[in-house]
Amino acid sequence: MTRTQAQLNDVRARTIRQCKEAHITQPLCGVTALKIYGSEFPFTDEPDTFHVPDKFHVMVRDASHRRRAPHVKAHTWKQLEPTDILYTEGLQVLSPEATAVTLAGTLNIMQQVMLLEAMVRNQLFTFPMFADYAHKRTFHGKKRTLAALKLYQDGSASMTETALRLELNRRGVPRLVLNYVVPNVWYPNGAPITFDLALPEMKIAWEYQGDHHRTDKAQYRRDAYKGNLARSKNWTLFDVTYDDLRNQQRLNELALQAAVIIAQRTGTVPRMDILTLQQLADRRRVFWKRSSSGT
Repeated sequence: MTRTQAQLNDVRARTIRQCKEAHITQPLCGVTALKIYGSEFPFTDEPDTFHVPDKFHVMVRDASHRRRAPHVKAHTWKQLEPTDILYTEGLQVLSPEATAVTLAGTLNIMQQVMLLEAMVRNQLFTFPMFADYAHKRTFHGKKRTLAALKLYQDGSASMTETALRLELNRRGVPRLVLNYVVPNVWYPNGAPITFDLALPEMKIAWEYQGDHHRTDKAQYRRDAYKGNLARSKNWTLFDVTYDDLRNQQRLNELALQAAVIIAQRTGTVPRMDILTLQQLADRRRVFWKRSSSGT
């Protein structure tokens, strides 16, 4: 689920305080490091355990350095180097790059892309920096990380948008433009109209509707205005919710509906094979040869 910056800042401050109170002296890693960096963690489902206090995760080079304490969970990475450790707020923390690769063993490809795009979005590293680091280092889950690098796309605004994009792509929807600015269309205040995901040449777009889109009156009215205006300009706009992302049948239907529109507008029926993300990452596939304009 998407978290606000205020929520992430609160988690960061609380985690730093708890680590200091617990006198953690070993390098912090995993979800603990992500909290300290103010980054989201790509959990796949509820409950949102990101806010639930858990053990402090630390990284050591070998088991002999493990600190046995009920509130500490030690992980081992034999390739840990001094340059992988930074000092943040008086605490030792794995660098953002090291944090990401040492989580790779427990994350699937979808989660790795979500995390990678979030960390780039939060300016914890650049994509080239992380790609170079990941190729040079040895760690569990590296094959999935290399696949995630191929699926990375710059400009994602949230983890849920990343997940939606990948779910559509692996169902045959062509490469999408992120945060697409609709030409010559504006809100009454002059702000441009944008779509989370779009196929501009087909005039098809997808908007992820988080809960705040329903509970925030201003946001609700803004979305209604955007939807009506988009449809008046012959755009097909799909509103997607968290429940849609959790339901494979709903995702299949979203992709199929897009395929029908593409077929109507081009006279060509797109292939609708459902690929794994590992298959999608294969650059030899047709998917990579028919990128949407503007990408």
